[in-house]
Amino acid sequence: MLFLFSSLGILFLGACNKQLSPLLNNPSVPSPSAADPDLYLNNLQISFKNFFQNATDLTDQLTRQEIMYGPTYFNAYQPTSFDGIWSTAYENVFLTANTMIPIAEAKGETVHAGIAQALKAYTMITMVDLFGDIPYSQADKGVAVPNPQVDKGAAIYDSAIALLDSAIANFAIKPSVKPATDLFYGGNATNWTSLAKTLLLKAYIQTRLVDNTAAAKITDLVNEDDLINSQSQDFAFSYSTHSQAPDARASHYVGNYGTDNGAGDYIGTWFMWELADAKGFQDPRARYYLYRQIDNVFTDSRTASQTTRQFAIPCLYRTDPYAPGVPYCLVDTGYWGRDHGNNEGIPPDNSLRTTWGLYPAGGAFDYNQNIAIGQSTGREAGAGGNGINPIWLSSYTYFLKAEAALVLGTPGDPKALTIKGVDASFNKVAGFAASIGYKIPTSDTNMLITPTNQQKYETTVSNLYTNAGTTADKLNIIETEFYLAAWGNGVETYNNYRRTGCPNNLQPTLGPSPGDFVRSFFYASVYANYNKNAVQKTTTNVKVFWDTNPDNFVY
Repeated sequence: MLFLFSSLGILFLGACNKQLSPLLNNPSVPSPSAADPDLYLNNLQISFKNFFQNATDLTDQLTRQEIMYGPTYFNAYQPTSFDGIWSTAYENVFLTANTMIPIAEAKGETVHAGIAQALKAYTMITMVDLFGDIPYSQADKGVAVPNPQVDKGAAIYDSAIALLDSAIANFAIKPSVKPATDLFYGGNATNWTSLAKTLLLKAYIQTRLVDNTAAAKITDLVNEDDLINSQSQDFAFSYSTHSQAPDARASHYVGNYGTDNGAGDYIGTWFMWELADAKGFQDPRARYYLYRQIDNVFTDSRTASQTTRQFAIPCLYRTDPYAPGVPYCLVDTGYWGRDHGNNEGIPPDNSLRTTWGLYPAGGAFDYNQNIAIGQSTGREAGAGGNGINPIWLSSYTYFLKAEAALVLGTPGDPKALTIKGVDASFNKVAGFAASIGYKIPTSDTNMLITPTNQQKYETTVSNLYTNAGTTADKLNIIETEFYLAAWGNGVETYNNYRRTGCPNNLQPTLGPSPGDFVRSFFYASVYANYNKNAVQKTTTNVKVFWDTNPDNFVY
């Protein structure tokens, strides 16, 4: 009887299973055959934007564009500082791309697949640039490999280059359907192809110190010239003025203009000096890049109580044996920032700090209005956060070509290419307001980029290059102009600095013993603390594979 009951039970459950099986498919978790690459693409591009923003916010501090508090390089960052970027790379960009690519290719949606491959490759390269050897080949195995081992950075670069080649091949196929929403190029496969080839150029120049075939590969790309060479091809993420959930304004706008508390960031003193004074006249881009809340700290009424209460304008200018003539603490009388490695207490100076301007953060153009920033009536709100992330611009391409032509002998005149880079940067910045539908509230041409002051600047750079006596001096001209054009992109300035040592007169840390420069970052705590195979770095002097420069090369 028991056997009969059991048998009947098995028959009954079997019948139920046949009826219930179709209901076990969760509509919120579609099967791969039903998955929509467009939905994956939206998530991937937003995740990629977040990855870049995290990366540039970390790296621009090391090249003195924003403040690194320090006071030493070892304690400037903690492993927890990198949890956000690490998780975004692995849990969002890599996971989404790995899931999306085979689905898109199976559906014949090759532009979707190529975009995922290009964004994944950029992320792979950048993770190596930041951390060195990282988990990769075992990182997507899930519970099968819960403690993935690291791969060598050079091998990951090779995989990224192969992925870019696959992306280029996918972009060359006529797709069955174009992306419904592409936040970068509107589904234009031609522009995506140029980006992928430009990322190859970036990778080859980045590895030129360890790859004796780099010159030949760069020469092929330069001769083909299917690169990002025009502003219409610029690879940038565009924000808007929308402030309600989700907040779609540029992050540096939100962090500085988003309340009435004043500026939250400190701009690096050296970067402001390079714009304001270094060439003997103000860089015409300065008023677009930077917004001064005050024009004279000595006379502005907002400083009176604060200067007597907490900070009596310390040190102002100081001559340093490593960077003679570079100012400290204050540039001229209105550019209020903070020195590299200054770990002193933070005074109540939010309404005095120079902050992000119109370009690229969508902030305010500086026409000497000297109004405190914020959201209330009577405060300066600028363009409302309608900014961009300048991930790769045509000016960067020209500077890379110039570097390669100078040090590797690849095609092109390095001086002419440098001037083309400067020209592309000026045109980008000058046209930015119109590109976002914003009217700069001044007609004073002395404050705007004009053909006259642009030509003056380019002539100055040309003369500096001509008068540079050595290849190293000429390279410094190229990289300094790249540095100035890359405002809003610390990734490239950090890479360039470690590869070339330029600009070669960056402001030293405020303290006399900062320790070794950060040649790569500590591993994120979410990796170092939970992967039993992880070995945390004990020094800031661990070099990535392409960095063969001496220990004291950068400071």
